[in-house]
Amino acid sequence: MRRLALLLAALLVLLPLNVQAGTPIAVDEGAVFGSHGGAVTTGNTSAVGLDDLDPVLEDYTATWCTNCVDVEHALDDLVAERGGSIFSFHRSIGETEDPFGTDALDERWEQRYDRRAPPTVVFNGTTMVIGSVAEGDSLLDDFRGLANQSLGIPAGGTSIFTWTSAQSGSTTVTWEVNLPESETWNGHLVRLEAWVVEGTATFSEGSNGQGEYPHIVRSISTVDEQVWNGGVSLRGSSSVALPAAFDGDDLEVYLVHTLVPPTVPEEVDDLAPVAEPDERGLPAPGAALSVLAIVAAGRRKGLNP
Repeated sequence: MRRLALLLAALLVLLPLNVQAGTPIAVDEGAVFGSHGGAVTTGNTSAVGLDDLDPVLEDYTATWCTNCVDVEHALDDLVAERGGSIFSFHRSIGETEDPFGTDALDERWEQRYDRRAPPTVVFNGTTMVIGSVAEGDSLLDDFRGLANQSLGIPAGGTSIFTWTSAQSGSTTVTWEVNLPESETWNGHLVRLEAWVVEGTATFSEGSNGQGEYPHIVRSISTVDEQVWNGGVSLRGSSSVALPAAFDGDDLEVYLVHTLVPPTVPEEVDDLAPVAEPDERGLPAPGAALSVLAIVAAGRRKGLNP
């Protein structure tokens, strides 16, 4: 019994613990910031200072998610109060009750944030909040504090984004992004992405009762990238494919700036002895379960010679 108890304790140590809903979680995948763009029914140009832009608010949701509604109302109140861009990502993989997601965006959600369950909100790609339970007095108070955090983007950075009206299922985008030197972000990869968004779509079967679902991200494509080493200047033009709208004619395109951390090679100690596998240390969860089965089998054998 003592051996069995020790194995169970090891298994519990290795299993992840649930994070309290509402607790901010730092994300180490770099920043997502500085979105600007507009409707592709007409072409336009947007020129901005990157350090002055409102936050990028990634909302991970589903049409059946009832407590997502409280989160989205808080985001709406936040944007009305201080500005910001909401981008709603709907679940797709294994989904039967939500028509708005895509597998590619689901994979991005899981790879970048290690999440598959809504509601989840990410502020500028750097801070994640899971669930709809406020940590402070209200979700709006929580979101307000997180949205006001500085990314340390240096003053003087500019981004010019131009897009054409949709023709033959695509829009042509042109960009010119200039960033000064930055000690904070030096060595990061500056990646420019075109995000295609549907302004709103109707789904009366959504069981959370919303009916109308806004800010739906339909696709993300990389258009340019360069390592931030000293000053950075990116210029170019690209054709971006547009999916068919679910309803209406309200597709939009945005230029979103992302920062990818540099890859740090793992240090290998050539002089360190190589331990034989499974001889020392705590077993992995699967191994622990296997050992439990072996112990149980041995006990049965001892009882039944």
